[in-house]
Amino acid sequence: MTKRISDAAIKSALKMNVSQLYDSRRVELRINKARDGGTFFDVVFIGNKRERTHLAKWPAVTAKALFDELPAIRAEKLAAKRDTLRRSEFEICADLLMWFMQHIDDDKTFSESYVNTASSLIGNHLLTRLGDAKLKDVNKTLLYKQLYLPLLTGYTLSSIKGVFSVFKRAFSLAASLELIAKDPLQHVTFSHFTTDKPPKRSGRLKPHDLSKLVIEINQLSPLRRTFFLMQLLHATRITETSLIKWSYISLEQCNLYLPSTITKNGKDHRLPLSPQIVEILKEQKRLSKSPYVFSFGGDRFIPRRTINNWCSELSHKVGIKFTSHDLRKLAADSLQDMGINGDVIEMILNHSQGDLDKVYKQRYSQTQMRLAIDKWAGVVLG
Repeated sequence: MTKRISDAAIKSALKMNVSQLYDSRRVELRINKARDGGTFFDVVFIGNKRERTHLAKWPAVTAKALFDELPAIRAEKLAAKRDTLRRSEFEICADLLMWFMQHIDDDKTFSESYVNTASSLIGNHLLTRLGDAKLKDVNKTLLYKQLYLPLLTGYTLSSIKGVFSVFKRAFSLAASLELIAKDPLQHVTFSHFTTDKPPKRSGRLKPHDLSKLVIEINQLSPLRRTFFLMQLLHATRITETSLIKWSYISLEQCNLYLPSTITKNGKDHRLPLSPQIVEILKEQKRLSKSPYVFSFGGDRFIPRRTINNWCSELSHKVGIKFTSHDLRKLAADSLQDMGINGDVIEMILNHSQGDLDKVYKQRYSQTQMRLAIDKWAGVVLG
């Protein structure tokens, strides 16, 4: 038994009298009788019962490849167990959670990032701790005793809040679709468990890193350069940026429209485009043969995995380990340092707003956002 399964550990186990390896990420490897390979299993404890789901064969799939893609592989393999669920079978939390994973995977209004994150949290925490709980027993006390307190010993508040949010959203959606009689968590909030607020993590990129970052971005291939400039200038999320179609852009009016189907909060978002980025996009559109701005051709957009690899390579060149999301944080921090009004920054970030904020946005936002983005583009692009 081991805390981490690696390809080296597997090869070593094959030479010894070892029949299985267990990884703390809830993955088990069972070595075959011929001792020339084995099978990876996802392992979930529901009560006292250990439930295994086949993940992949080794060495056809290496340990490194498996763990690199574990959330996506889990979501795909667990899908087969959800297909036959019906309303009458929603008796325990495991039934509802399995249905929820299937639903968000099929419903393309949920971002790929949310699907992967939610599936990982369900598989790693919720099924294990609450899977066998009956729906009629779900309440604030149950969550406090079986979820909040156990997680508190090993996880940050922000991580625990993420787990709680997925659980709550699953019940809310099931209730809205009338798959369950009522939502037992409707009036339960994270503040019932703690008054402390998870600290906001600052980005790994700081405003003083901007000049070095821009130098490296400008040395990239045209497609990569445009992607990172678009994300940096408009503080858009990686999925929102990768899914931009030419039909979402008005080069004449210098506007970018992000439909609700690709935004995180499910709301339409309109952003001004600076004159500099418009010229870059005009040249790219002239050469493009795809409906997507970021594509290698044909009708497909560049997948998130590829863009994450782009970001890793850019991170290595800059000499600072960062993710694509850190570009969004850098934009927000830089706009703040430039003296841009906080409400305008929030509107650029497309954070959820109340009814009064919506009215304010309609009357005020576009002019102020254009001034802010044009000013920011002047800093980034000169």
